[in-house]
Amino acid sequence: MLNGRRGARPRAASFPPGDVAPGPSVVRAFGAYLARTLGESDAGFCEVLAHPLALPSPGATVSVRAGASPAWWDQLCARRAGARVAFRGNAGRGPAAAAQRLPLTVFDRWDPSSVPPTPSEFDVLAIVTTFNEADVVDDLLARLRADRIRVHLIDNWSTDATFDMAARRASGDPGITLERFPAGAPPAYFELEKLLIQVEHTAHRSGADWVIHHDADEVRQSPWAGVSLRRALWCVEQFGFNCVDHVVMNFRPVDERWHGAGELQEAFEWFEFGDHHAAFRQQKAWKPQPAPVRCATTGGHNAEFPGRRVFPYRFLLRHYPIRSTGHGRRKVLVERQGRFSPEERERGWHVHYDQYSEHSTFLWAPGSLHRFTTLDDLDQRLLVERLSAAALPANPFPGESVDPSPSSPLSGPGLVAADVARLGRRAVRRSVARLRSAAVR
Repeated sequence: MLNGRRGARPRAASFPPGDVAPGPSVVRAFGAYLARTLGESDAGFCEVLAHPLALPSPGATVSVRAGASPAWWDQLCARRAGARVAFRGNAGRGPAAAAQRLPLTVFDRWDPSSVPPTPSEFDVLAIVTTFNEADVVDDLLARLRADRIRVHLIDNWSTDATFDMAARRASGDPGITLERFPAGAPPAYFELEKLLIQVEHTAHRSGADWVIHHDADEVRQSPWAGVSLRRALWCVEQFGFNCVDHVVMNFRPVDERWHGAGELQEAFEWFEFGDHHAAFRQQKAWKPQPAPVRCATTGGHNAEFPGRRVFPYRFLLRHYPIRSTGHGRRKVLVERQGRFSPEERERGWHVHYDQYSEHSTFLWAPGSLHRFTTLDDLDQRLLVERLSAAALPANPFPGESVDPSPSSPLSGPGLVAADVARLGRRAVRRSVARLRSAAVR
């Protein structure tokens, strides 16, 4: 059993390009993450089991078990503990860590299929902020409305067709509203904090059951395969939580196939996880409270309010900030770098494009990225990372960063064989017989 710890920011370890921590380190970091998030929400406790035949505790909210185990065994263990098999996958991935890739099973008590149908009156509002996103805004609005999510678009005086395209779609759909901000005239600079204060006010006045602070170049996805975003928020609420965090996945162009139209998910399949400390605080969906929920002072990354209970599994924030060489040069060099507020720049904001210049390339090599096809396929390589962002090299939380030399029970590729030998064949037979007996009853 693990407990959350506080302390100095850990030193990030170095791994080869495209690599992440070995499996044992990832599992340990996942346990630290769950202990911290569950501790913050008072939702229960988690446990990390260092043996593929270990039985989940009946009282554990989440149990993470390391080691290869057959599906039938996991189902029997779940039934005995009154839990369910939530996820099966692998921890640790990459050329240097391939030998230490570790299978794991996650047991929990949050079953979306057991939640009553989503009421028709369940109201989710996406507050979308835009500036020159004409190539993606129409697809974004169509996707959100197909999921019965209302949209309020706040445009920061785009100079392309973004606002006009949104207005045309809104004219035939009362579920879309829009405004220009600031109301009077285009601003001299992009002032993020003022825009986020407007997001706070809009969210508080919305009357919605849930609010999503959403950018135009994003696709949000629930942590459960086949469960829509709106449905997932309803489930999270039924499980007793009122805020959702996200894992940032920056999708990168590896060729010039994007020509300004189509669905982002189909055009881009290569990504890297967010590597800035702000990427690990992405609490951008919340249930409105009696008092306004604050997010402006944290750059929109952290919804702050009393009684916040953050759901431990992160939703996916699939981000498509640069979509081709031409788009990257126009967006970064022309539309962004000279437009950022000097005052906010002095505060350390708006630094994410500083490395680009007119000599920069805006294409990535696939070998430096992870591939995304389906959620199930991703789980076979990066289950822990996508559920929690734990073990990624830039993770700033103590106990959750990568560590190439773990000193825990989960250390070493011989984990499974050594533990099975210690357990003994007789004890294994007793465990199997007990679970089979319980299944028959």
